[in-house]
Amino acid sequence: MNRNLQFAIYLYEGIRLAGVECKEDNATPYAESHLDSEILDYIQYPYQTLLYKSGDVDDVGVLFMTMLESVGIDAGFIPLENDFIVMIDLSMEESGISNSFDGKDRVIVMDGNVMIPVSMSTLREGFVNSWYNAIEEIRTAADNEEDVTYYALSDAWTYYPPVSVSSGSNAGEKPLEANLISSAETDMSRYITTEFGPQIAAIQNQLASKGISVDLLNKLGLLYVRAGMYSSAIPVYERSAAMGSVSAMNNLGNIAVIQRRFEEAKLWYERALSLEPKNSTALRGLNRVLGQLED
Repeated sequence: MNRNLQFAIYLYEGIRLAGVECKEDNATPYAESHLDSEILDYIQYPYQTLLYKSGDVDDVGVLFMTMLESVGIDAGFIPLENDFIVMIDLSMEESGISNSFDGKDRVIVMDGNVMIPVSMSTLREGFVNSWYNAIEEIRTAADNEEDVTYYALSDAWTYYPPVSVSSGSNAGEKPLEANLISSAETDMSRYITTEFGPQIAAIQNQLASKGISVDLLNKLGLLYVRAGMYSSAIPVYERSAAMGSVSAMNNLGNIAVIQRRFEEAKLWYERALSLEPKNSTALRGLNRVLGQLED
């Protein structure tokens, strides 16, 4: 799973579970002030939003973008008429979209950068709903010829350099780790079902209609691996390995390494090398495993 997407899910859910809420600023409401150049909008520092546990959609957006940037994820924003959309750079090339998504409908490509938009107004609904809502809001705004200008945070910082501010007080308790993990895993499960489900179903239908083949089994196993569904990938690869697939044997070895079952990984790499003694993947895998076993 894409590293930036995983971090974004955890950070967004962390903000929500910390009790932060989107509340309209009565003095300078976002919907009015950001469209009127005569009104000077008041935007909170990230620590203030954490401290107050609330802020306008742009306040929460600034907090989220700051947290993304703090872990090395480029971010930006699209200020829509009634919502503030944070854009998350996945550090992914356009050619890699099919490895993580079921098409391009739920991502946005800008200058070759693959990005995911997230709505701040639907913070309480969780990451996935906010992601899908943002996609629809941007499409609707574009269809209505509204302004959908994207601002990269790195560009904004050239005009308004980031500053270091100490709150002088505790910004509040962190959310419980177990609750955060549960919420993030729910989001990731929804992502996997939506983005990988159709591709998995398509391969399963081909297996049913065309019959079992090494090529189809390995394609299905790869989809399960990309989705992090190792328990589903293993029996598929085992069936392919039984049909003589060295690639499946290597993948079974790789999964065993990930799960720290090094003895089992060793057996799979050795089995692959018995069929293809010069297979570079198996040789590298075996050397890595032998090093782990020695340690």
